Order: sequence, then structure tokens, then C-alpha cells
Amino acid sequence: MFATMQLTELDTIISSLEQNDQILEAQVDFLKTVANRHRLKIIMALGQIQGEMEQRDLQKIIGISKANLSQHLALLRSVGVVHSRPAGRVTMLSLKYPAIKEACAMVKDVIARRASELMPAAGR
Repeated sequence: MFATMQLTELDTIISSLEQNDQILEAQVDFLKTVANRHRLKIIMALGQIQGEMEQRDLQKIIGISKANLSQHLALLRSVGVVHSRPAGRVTMLSLKYPAIKEACAMVKDVIARRASELMPAAGR
């Protein structure tokens, strides 16, 4: 027999979700923006360095055109993932919040665990 939540518990959950609608919407926007192969590569590349990287070096690593990289960086800046600053004739890039690389690593771990659960056991 399944336990049923009491009405007060349901009301508390509903109230909490309603109060967090703006935060949830911001999370949706953030996740939609990050959910792109090139943008994830950008996050992974910037997460592997201490400090900053020149935009042209990142372009070589990711393997896309300068214009395409600029578009991806603009989107990542818009949700607060990437910080950029001019340094003479070059643009220096870094993760605005290094914790984003840990969040991506957690997602990767969940996906790996899920994949191992879905794989049939050897010898069956």
C-alpha cells in the first residue's frame, strides 16, 4: 500500500513551487542556453584552465568559426556563464562561476549511471 501525502504537505509543496516560479523560469532559460554541444565544449574547455583563455585559442579548441563562437559566447554571457574582457587586441575568457563545471560534471555522471543501468548485463 502506498502512503498518501496529507493535504497540508501538498499545499506546502504547491505554495513553494508558486513562490519559486521566477527562479524556475531563470533555470529553464539557463538550461536551454547551455543545452548545446558547442556551448558545453566551451564550458568544458574554460573549466580545464586556471584563469583566462584567449578567444582565438578557444576557437581552435572548439573548431568552429570566429563568428559562430562569438554567437555562442554571447548566449553564454547572457545567462552569466562566461565572462569576457578585452585585453589589447584580444578577448580573454573565463567561466564567471567555476561551479558551472561541477554542475556539468554532475550531469555527465548521472548520464553515465543511467547508461550503465540501461546496458544489458553481460552474458544474458
